[in-house]
Formats: sequence, C-alpha cells, structure tokens
Amino acid sequence: MRPSTALPHASVQRQRAARWLSFCTFGPTSADLDAVEAHGPAAWLELQLNAPPSLSVTDWIERKGPPGFEEPQVPVFISTRVRAIDWKCIWAPDMVRQRVSYALSQILVVSELGTNRTVPFALANFWDILNRGATGNFRDLLREVSQSLDMASYLTYLNNRKADLRTGRQPDENYARELMQLFTLGLWELNEDGSLRRDAAGRLIPTYDQDDVIQLARVFTGWYSPGPDQQGRTLGFGVDNTSSYESKAWARPLVVDSREHSPEAVHGLGGKLRLPAGTGGIQALDAALDVLFEHPNCPPFIALNLIRRLTTSNPSAAYVSRVSKAFKDDGQGRRGEMKAVLRAVFLDPEVLHPDRPEFGRVIEPYVQVIGLARLLGAHVDAKRQRFAVFTLHERFSTQRPFTAPSVFNFNQLDFSPQGPVRDAGWVAPELQNCDEYGATLRFNGMAGFCEGIVLPEALFERLADPIHDAELVDAQALLLAGRLLPADDRADLLRILARLPRGAGSSAYPARASVLQGIAWFISIHPDMAVRQ
Repeated sequence: MRPSTALPHASVQRQRAARWLSFCTFGPTSADLDAVEAHGPAAWLELQLNAPPSLSVTDWIERKGPPGFEEPQVPVFISTRVRAIDWKCIWAPDMVRQRVSYALSQILVVSELGTNRTVPFALANFWDILNRGATGNFRDLLREVSQSLDMASYLTYLNNRKADLRTGRQPDENYARELMQLFTLGLWELNEDGSLRRDAAGRLIPTYDQDDVIQLARVFTGWYSPGPDQQGRTLGFGVDNTSSYESKAWARPLVVDSREHSPEAVHGLGGKLRLPAGTGGIQALDAALDVLFEHPNCPPFIALNLIRRLTTSNPSAAYVSRVSKAFKDDGQGRRGEMKAVLRAVFLDPEVLHPDRPEFGRVIEPYVQVIGLARLLGAHVDAKRQRFAVFTLHERFSTQRPFTAPSVFNFNQLDFSPQGPVRDAGWVAPELQNCDEYGATLRFNGMAGFCEGIVLPEALFERLADPIHDAELVDAQALLLAGRLLPADDRADLLRILARLPRGAGSSAYPARASVLQGIAWFISIHPDMAVRQ
C-alpha cells in the first residue's frame, strides 16, 4: 500500500497538551497526553506537585538498584550514582519533581569536576536535596544546601577556619560570594519584573560589595562533617579526606565547631544582616539565610532563573512579575513555596497561549536523551531497569547533572550569541556551548543513541506497512519534541521511510526496528525539534 502523507493525525488539543508537557517533564508518555487532554494542565500538574517522593538516590545506591531490580553483586562506582539519577528521570512517577530538580541543579550548582569525582555517594544526597526542594520551600532548600557536605567540599567552606590576626589568615569567602551572586540575589538589584534597577544617575545598583562578602564569610566558619568514616568513627573538625567518609556521611548535614566559628560581629547587606559578637554557628546561618531569603531581589532572581531553565529564555516582564509574586506569597501568606512558584511558571498565560515570537528555548541534550529513553528505551535494559549510557554521556556531552565546568553552570544566564538573537535584544544562554564541534557530537551521538532503541511490541505490526508511518511519525514527534515536524521535512521523511524494507520472519524485527530508529534520529537531529515553543 502507498504510504499516507495526510495532514497530521494529532488533534490541535493533543498538540497543545504535548507542547505544554514538554516544558515540565523530560518527555511525556501517551498516558500523560490523555490525562492532560481529558482534565487540563492544572489538574495534571496538581497531581504531580503532590505526588509522593520516589526512591531517593542515596537509597537506590545502598540497595544497588530500584525496588525489585536490586543487583547486590554489582560493585558501587560513580556510574552507579549516575544511573540512579538517570533512573529517576526515566521511570520515577514524580516526573515534574525530577525535571525541576534538573533546573535547580543548574542554579544551585555543584559539580563532580571538583574534589569528589570518584566518590560514588558524593552528590547522591544533593539530588535528594533538590528533589525535596523542588516542591518544598526555597528557604528550607537554602538551609539544606548550605549544610550539605557536597556543597561545602565543592565551594571550599568545609573545615573553614575563623580569622587569625597573628598569621593574617582570613575565612574562605567562596561560598559567601556565590550564595549571594548565583543562588539568591544576583549581581544587580532587580525590579519585581526582573528588569534592572538604576539609581538617580542611571547607574546599575549592586546587590552586595566585597565587605558584604567578608562579613558573610564569617557565618561559614567552623562547619565540618561529623562522618562517620568507613570504620564507623565519628569525625571532628579538620578531616578533609572525603574519600574516607562512609556513605551515610554524605546524607548528614554539617555541624559547627564553636571553637573554629568566627566570634566576631557580622554587619552587612545594607544593615539588614546584623549579628552580635559571639553568635553561634546555627543561629548565624539561620539569620543570614533569612536576610537573603527576605531580600527583595530573591523573588525576581529565582523567578527569572527558573523560567529560563524551564520554559523560555526571553520571558516578558509581566510573566516574571507574576512568578515573583507567587514566590513572595503563595496566596496564604507564605513566601518561597515552590509549588506556588511552579504553578505560576507552568500555568502562566504566556506558556499556555504563547503569542510572542521570542518565546521558547533550546533544550539541553540531557533532556532530549532522557526523553528518548523514556519513550523508546534507548540503551535501557528494561528487565533490570538499568540505563546503560554512562560512556555515551561522556562521549555525547549531554550536560548530565553535576558535570558543569564551574559554579557558573554550563552557560551564563544573560548570554546572547552574535547575530539575529543579539540584534533583537534577546538572550539564549543554552546556545553558549553550541558550536560546530558540539553540533557534530550531538549529530553523531544521537545516531549512536538511537541504535539502542527497543522496538515496542505495540509498534511491531504497525511498522509492517508504510501506510501507518505518517501517524507514527506524528505521534513520536509529539512525544519526543512536543511539536510536529515541519510539513516539507515530514513529507521527505515519509518518502524515505516508504523505501525501507520491513522484513519478514526472522528479519522483521531488525528491519522494523531500523525504521523506528530512523524516525527517532530524524526527529532528534532536526534543529526545530530541539526548540521548545
């Protein structure tokens, strides 16, 4: 029979559902599309925001696999933690929590490219922290992050000592600076809508200065991990051999040694942070985090970061303002409630009914790869629920969690490439690490990745005859990219597919799997399909 080249088989309503789900998941399933079509985005999102937490990464590693798929004979390596996070992003039912955690991992940045690259349990608990924070309260998230062994070892305030006037030693300022610059306030004062504030002379207004860094650094002295180490011994201040820590140490919050905590008064941030001399470490931490959390820059700064990591690189001022308002007040007088913030991010009119040409963003390779694994089982051993793609992550440069080259993440939030984007006054941070070499990696990497596609039984018979190809191409495009292929390219693909053999007998499976691999590869490498609009 002749292949069908009819108009797209998906209804407008289904296309809208797929497009919306592409923002808040790593890739929807057909069941997700059915649910959003039937009940609407708000009802589906509410179920996700209140979904029970899935198995933690720390427990996954301890068990050496997810429930029912444990592999006690398999040694624990760093790849175990990578697979555990991949598993959650592919299979965990709380998929919005995982997608938002990935966005948060690009804001509250830690990286295995620091001091703990070879420690399997390092960064496992940090993903668990992000999972809790994704639907919790941002202030609680800041506390957990600040007392995290992962963050302390990465930004060098683990065993940070108080000043010593005799030797001239001063507290490490690394975390104090990045906590303000990257995690809560940003460099410049913002209006509620994310626009830059200016003084009477038209100059930008800095949110902090070097003296604020010096003052805040005193708060982060005396902090250490109590362990235990691999012999079960409790540890004290000054033990910095993190490879000797027992696994549970990574999930335990830091504690403070009062003898190494700065006894000096702390005065900073325009007088908002005022701690008398002798303030204890826990009280100082809470006071400092309260000031940053309550700072007027925190809502628009976090709103803009989340929007740019989840929905669009160029939001309108009104969109940012609405999300900022949700951060300041969830409707019940509570500040920083992430569920309210995420409702504002995902259910904004600008997302549901976009009418601005600059709306959208290019997705990260990791989002694309996990979406393909969710849908078609690429490089997945479903019998053991293992995602065997660690080397592909490295070869393909997928920007998987915790591999940013620095605390500044994979890209700068205000990056604008030369050409039409910059000329229009737009930004595109996700294009900062896109070049010819990266494009070649992506092109070849997706080809290798698609070779691991598993042909679902339900598609085996449909792939026997090209008459079903158009419907299949449209369905796969919606699930993989949240949009249909451009009409001309869709027609070209269907003509190519019509010439491919479908096999018979023992050759049927490999032949039809090749057809599906071709569809997935074409969709994956098409430039339009990496854009979420």
